Amino acid sequence: MHRGRQPLAFEQKYFRDLKYSTKEPLIRRHIADVLKWGSSVSSESLLSGHGKTALDVGCAYGYAVDILKSLAYKAYGVDISEHAVRKAKKTHPAEYSICDVQSGLPFKKNAFDLLTCFGVLEHLVNPVAALGNMFGACRNTMICTTPNRLVEKPVKKTIRDYDETHINVMAKEEWKEIIEQNLNCRFFKIEPVLDASLKTQDKVLFFKSLKIPYFGLDLRILIKK
Repeated sequence: MHRGRQPLAFEQKYFRDLKYSTKEPLIRRHIADVLKWGSSVSSESLLSGHGKTALDVGCAYGYAVDILKSLAYKAYGVDISEHAVRKAKKTHPAEYSICDVQSGLPFKKNAFDLLTCFGVLEHLVNPVAALGNMFGACRNTMICTTPNRLVEKPVKKTIRDYDETHINVMAKEEWKEIIEQNLNCRFFKIEPVLDASLKTQDKVLFFKSLKIPYFGLDLRILIKK
């Protein structure tokens, strides 16, 4: 596991180089599909947020917060990036905070019915601390997605889409061990998947998450407290 310093401030240049805004339709489909999957493997529907609170960690431009609000959650977002939080407040108004989840979250214990974290853990120097802090703020269900170490680097470098800020990418069994050793949860599930998609410049024509044991490009992780 990487133990060095955080390599990059995730500010405007990072998001511009990543062409993050152009990926919004695919990101939204990914988030919606993960929430649907989470509902199918847990004991409750995550697609109905009436009377519930939700927090998206690493909210970036607020896409997940916006989706959670549309599902009737009282939704909040946090991110380490001042630029991202400013952008989120303008485009998807909600309650946002700037913080480093590795150091802690500015909320009480068990504050949220649902906590989401899409594509964040792989960027962190100390993802185990981040996972523990998120678990503390969660009352019921956590969902995270992160790349699969077994396949991400060779695949992403081949298609020239590799993100050098992914400093802590792990495999399913590594996450399994971390969860078992650090979180006192009653249930968790980790599933490798591949998001297959077809899109035009601004419209998703096809999107489907395919379960691919061991060699899915991404891992989706559900934890029940």
